[in-house]
Parts: sequence; structure tokens; C-alpha cells
Amino acid sequence: MNGDLPQYERIHDTRSGAMQSTGRTIRPRTEHLYHLMTSKNLPWLTLKVISKAPAPHNLPSFYEGETIVGTVVLQLEKEEPVKAVSIQIFGQMTSSAMDVLTFVQTSQILWSQSDSPSSSTHPGKLRGAYSWPYSISLPEYCVLKSSNRVNQQYPLPASFSERMARVHIQYQIVVTVHRSRFRVDSTLGTVIGYCPLIRPEAPSLARQIAYLESSPLIGPDGDPDGWKCLAPLRVDGSVFSTRTVEATCTLALAKPLCYTRGSVIPCLLTIETTDPQALDLLSAPRTPVVRLLRRISTQDATAGSAGAKTLARLDYEVTVQEVTAAVWWTDSHSRDPRCPQRRVLHGEIHLSAGLKPSCRLGKFELSYSVAVYPPRAVAFAPYGSAEAVLQQEPVVIGTVYAAGPRPRVHSPPGYDDASSSGQASEFRLFR
Repeated sequence: MNGDLPQYERIHDTRSGAMQSTGRTIRPRTEHLYHLMTSKNLPWLTLKVISKAPAPHNLPSFYEGETIVGTVVLQLEKEEPVKAVSIQIFGQMTSSAMDVLTFVQTSQILWSQSDSPSSSTHPGKLRGAYSWPYSISLPEYCVLKSSNRVNQQYPLPASFSERMARVHIQYQIVVTVHRSRFRVDSTLGTVIGYCPLIRPEAPSLARQIAYLESSPLIGPDGDPDGWKCLAPLRVDGSVFSTRTVEATCTLALAKPLCYTRGSVIPCLLTIETTDPQALDLLSAPRTPVVRLLRRISTQDATAGSAGAKTLARLDYEVTVQEVTAAVWWTDSHSRDPRCPQRRVLHGEIHLSAGLKPSCRLGKFELSYSVAVYPPRAVAFAPYGSAEAVLQQEPVVIGTVYAAGPRPRVHSPPGYDDASSSGQASEFRLFR
């Protein structure tokens, strides 16, 4: 990750420990069945995968630290020569040009000819029903070679596949029935979902108390450890096309700068100007434009232990997408009689539960930032482009909540992205 990004904790517990530490509700296990059928429409090879997906028709899904378990069932009506039965799990990064990089791979032999009893009259041939349980764990990291041929270690990324994406990250589990040299092997498998455990560090004590008591968040003045105040931003423009105004806007983001998807990014915006009319315009809740941006960058990458394949053509331009916009509101403390030239707006950026987490794999990187744009008001015209990004701050999107109380939504009822209508194009996720 970029060295400027906030630190976050990756959870590497056992399966039960991981579930307890993240506070997830224990979900009953789901059995997913996949078959190869005979000419009589009977299953002769079955792959059973156990996961915590909501239903059997969903893809099996796993969090970092979970062991992937299941059973392989073989039912042969007649005797057939079989060299071995194996199962493997692998992760691949694929481009639309059909370049494939296998960045992780692990396998397990379920049966081989050496397992045939010495008394067998037909060693290496199977007939009847067989069942083999399996248990496989993915490693925490994979190793890729950088452009200067140096091995670098990366946490396994989350599954990533979207309709308009140029790059896809996919995990599969495949069982193979290995046959003799002149016979074709049989394979059966399915795509599985994988999600790393990325947890923010605990917020400041003042914010934890606010979450516990369902009280408003204390701003940077009373909780300096709980906020990162960006550099003051000068905004110049004209009011009613008659006079020039100068204003200073200061955005503060709640620390740490790692936020769990499904929660919010608390924001605070301070506006200062000596023009009373401009101050009213710029401090209206619909005026500020602050957006969450997603950036995808991909260049060539080389696998290390996974076969040293190179994605020679995987070299695309950086793609930046607007995800969602902050919503703003005022409260009793927005105006301070002692500072009539200053207003404070409270805000939140609502994060979808389906938001893809931040990740980096070689020179593929999915990252996020909070961006500040010129304000939009009917009677205020900023100098320069209205779509210019004036300021950005990198943030990390995590997958599990920090230790302690969970973040609370503080925006008043009825406030959502529609309150910033026209200010952001919400990015639609395709699964």
C-alpha cells in the first residue's frame, strides 16, 4: 500500500477466533453441490463445499483464516483406470486480453494408485462408491516478483469481478480425476468468494464514548486525536456575478483513515469568509461537494512461486470512479456568536456494504480517496472548473469493524445521497 495510507490491522486468527473477534453472527453452514453426470443423467463425480454463504445457489464464500472443507464423492458403475484424485484451490488475476496470472495455488491428493491394497487384482482401477473429505487453508500471503525481479509479499486480495472491469481477481476450487497418459482427465469445480479481514484501529476514546451514548461526535477542537484536519483550502468565486468573494474551507476526517464498509466516514467542514451573504450560501448543506473516489490502476505483474507468468499486456490507464457523495447538516453548534465569519457543517459519507475493500497485488491496486470539489450553489460561481478536484486524502476501506463500539449514523432522518442530488454519480456495483 501507499506509504501515506493509514495503518490498519489484518486479522490472522483461527477460524473460530476470527469470527469471535469480528463480532459476526454465527451463520449456519451451507452445503454447495456440484456434479458431473453420466449418460444416464446420474452423478458420477460430486464436489461438496461447505461455506457460510446464505444459500446453496450462492457461490461458496470464505473469509481470511477460514478452512475450506467438504467432500469429494466418486461413483463408478464399471471399473475404470484412475491414477489419482486431487483437489486444488487457486487464485488468478485475469485481464480482458485473456492474460492470466496465478498468484496463489494449493492442492491436496485425495487418492492415488499407491493407496490401492496390495491384494487388489486390478491395482489402479476403481469401481463403486468412494468418498474423500478434504480440508484446505489458503496462505495469508502470496509472493510476486517486481519489475526488478525482487520477490515481494502481498496479502491475498478480495475477489474482484465487475461487468465493466478490465481486470478480474477470482478464486476457484477444482477436483481432478487423473487418468492414464492417453486418456483425458476429468475436472469439476466452482468459483468461490474470498474476503480478507481488514480491521481499522480503534477510534479515539471520545468517539467511542459518543458511539456508546449515541451522542454527537466531538469535533477537532475537543478531540484533536480523533480527527485529521486537511490543509485549509482557499475557494474563490463570485456571488450573483456581481462581486468576488474569498472563502477558506477546511475538511476534517475522522481518524483512523480506515473505514469499514457498511459504515460511514464522519466528516466536518469549516467555512470561513468575511462576506455574510457568501457565508450563508457556502454553508448551506447542499452546497459542499465532497466525494469518495475509487481508483484502479493496473500495470504488468509477474508471479513468483506461482509459475513466473507475466501479464505483458496488462498495462492500462488509471481509472477513477465516483462512488458516493457526503451528506451535510447543521446543528446548534454550527454558528458560534464569537466567530460570526465562521460556520461548521457536520457530514458523513455512507459506505455500501458491498463496497470492494482496498487491495494491492503487484502493480494492480484498488484504492480510495476522499476528494473536495468546488462548492455548488445557485448564486455562487467558483473560478475555474466546477469538476476540478481541489484536494484529496487517501483512505482505506476495510471489511470488519474496529474493536469497541460500532460506528453510528448521525445524519438526520431523510438525509441520504439524494440530498446531494446532481453532485455525484453513485458507482453501481455489479456482482
